[in-house]
Amino acid sequence: MAARCDAAGRSNNEDNFQLSDNLADDEWRFVTGEEVVLNDKGALLLVCDGMGGMTSGAMASGLAVETIKEWFAADRLTADVMVSQASIMQYIEQAIIAADYRIKETGRLNSEHEGMGSTIVLAWITGDNVYIGWCGDSRAYRFNAATGLERLSRDHSYVQELIDSGKLSKAMAFEHPDNNIITRSLGDNRQTAQPDLDCFSLYNGDIIMLCSDGLSGVLRDEEIESLLDANSGSLEQSRNALWTASEQAGWTDNVTIALCKIESGAGDRAESDEKDEKINNTKKRRRRPLKFILIALAALLLLLAVAWLLMVKFS
Repeated sequence: MAARCDAAGRSNNEDNFQLSDNLADDEWRFVTGEEVVLNDKGALLLVCDGMGGMTSGAMASGLAVETIKEWFAADRLTADVMVSQASIMQYIEQAIIAADYRIKETGRLNSEHEGMGSTIVLAWITGDNVYIGWCGDSRAYRFNAATGLERLSRDHSYVQELIDSGKLSKAMAFEHPDNNIITRSLGDNRQTAQPDLDCFSLYNGDIIMLCSDGLSGVLRDEEIESLLDANSGSLEQSRNALWTASEQAGWTDNVTIALCKIESGAGDRAESDEKDEKINNTKKRRRRPLKFILIALAALLLLLAVAWLLMVKFS
């Protein structure tokens, strides 16, 4: 694992993050670049980007982080939580909604912080899967040298809605003047938090990256992919390269980057792709007999029709 969080392009830092390479241990810790064996409760990456200005934004993202840490304490990750993909995703959703409630309650009891909010994105790596939960425009990516960069989350933003409705192309989205307007967040008093969740299979060589929009707002996906590809041998080098590139791109916001690499123990991406191709070819082969039967049946019906017409003509 590797991470960095700093004020970067602003005078104060409203971002917060936490990483744990061993959720079976209540002490949240990780050592940059250290290889660890994943335990049965897994590992977690978390990034939150606060809103509300100065201390309020930092408080909101901090409350979100503290709530997630409480929900992911070792004694709370029981067998009932871990029993299935559905139960795991339900637990993530409940944890994010709890963070939303805590931010709202704190603001309600303290008028100075009323209206504060935060984005959230987390990645829970357990077993052969990574579970992603998010609310807002902080992002989750997966990079693998065999397949390139893949965005695992989908921004809750005005610009993303324009893309989804066909009113804006993906190519134009990066430069859109309203790309900082988000449509979901923690702390929004107009609605209960509505996080999205997804689950992805893990492969050897996968790099899972979470970031705030301080990074993704100044570096295009193609640039992020190129930097991860050039530095994939070291998470520390990857982190530093992304940090330097975002600074050179003229960052204007806080920047947070969290990285985790799957070194071994998962399936190989090339083997998985080959397996998928074999399955698809098998399906194609299974379809061929039906296709030939339909053609033969059509030909038989045509011959019967011709024979009937000849009988009518000469009768």
